[in-house]
Amino acid sequence: MSAVATAPLVTRRGEPVASLWPLDPTVVHLNHGSFGAAPRETVASRARLLDEVEANPLRWHLGVGPRREAARRTVASFVGAPAERLAFVPTASAGTTAVLRELVVGEVVVTDHAYGALAKHVVLQARRAGAQVTTVHVPLAADASITSAAILEAVGPRTRLVVLDQVTSATARAMPVEEVVAGAHAHGAAVLVDAAHAPGMLVEPAATQADAWIGNLHKWACGVRGAAVAVLGDEAAGRVRPPIESWAGDEPYPASFEEQGTADATAYLASAAGIEWIEERIGWDRIRAHQAALVDYGRELVAEAFGALTGEDHAVRVGMPSPAMALVALPRGLARRPENAARLRQRIADELGFETQIASWGGEARLRLSAHAYTVAADLERFAESAVPELVRWGRSMADV
Repeated sequence: MSAVATAPLVTRRGEPVASLWPLDPTVVHLNHGSFGAAPRETVASRARLLDEVEANPLRWHLGVGPRREAARRTVASFVGAPAERLAFVPTASAGTTAVLRELVVGEVVVTDHAYGALAKHVVLQARRAGAQVTTVHVPLAADASITSAAILEAVGPRTRLVVLDQVTSATARAMPVEEVVAGAHAHGAAVLVDAAHAPGMLVEPAATQADAWIGNLHKWACGVRGAAVAVLGDEAAGRVRPPIESWAGDEPYPASFEEQGTADATAYLASAAGIEWIEERIGWDRIRAHQAALVDYGRELVAEAFGALTGEDHAVRVGMPSPAMALVALPRGLARRPENAARLRQRIADELGFETQIASWGGEARLRLSAHAYTVAADLERFAESAVPELVRWGRSMADV
């Protein structure tokens, strides 16, 4: 095995980083990618803000604007976007919903790696608008050149929108956003980037020329749930309406998105404060380096542990692998039908004590492992030592799990 175990990450003060997260210590958490996890300080910050709201709701809602503006500038700097082009939205789905309602016309190009809920919405919106959807197959092992070529080959004279994940969920890979944006624009098509996994995982991921870029703050940026951002280019900003129409509907973007009456802004403020707190206490560059090294180690460790027991190759070839998530092939007999993936994930959690993800794509379910600041090599070693033999046994004893 070429990858080596890394030491547990410590804060700038020398504290174990894992101690800063309120995660259940009886569970091994290897699925940060699904719903994220916020450190105690960020959770406490949100609670303090909610107390402030309830102490004087009128004062809060009438006076939150400048604080939301400061949070917006903090997050814009973090993701690499001009502050005047960024707006808060409650979820990435809220942001993509707003964009799709306005930009789905003619023909829409998506890939077969698109997040499931987004792919469904593209089809639904296309049906409403009388548009056509073209789904491009991108091989899992395709590199940036092959991937961009496959996508752009599908862009034709009727194509008005390309929808692209920056980091995919089911296949834990990156996509060549810059190349696709440039190529699509050359054909007169706009690009919507679903960047749900990008903030925090990647450095300044919104520094693109995409027409719309939508990212979550509760995943890799470790914010609280209910916080996401939309970054719109000039033309899209003039066309895209907010997810919910309210008092500022006649104001220019981003005010049109953010003035939502009694909408809860505490998630935005707490997530922005948390981003700054993590940088001060730990450092985002240190976290990213830790994630990348640990994911490389876990990918090889778990694949080799499976292979030692099955005699098969469990490595998964991914052309542009995510720096914080990894895929490993499961033993034969496990979740052979993709619809059983959720059941297998739950059984691993309930019986073995590991939170993981079983990701289905291309008719095959695979184990997806995630690493963040609180993850340690011992977590992955424990999975390889105790969970892998059980999974192999399950695969041999059952027709499917």
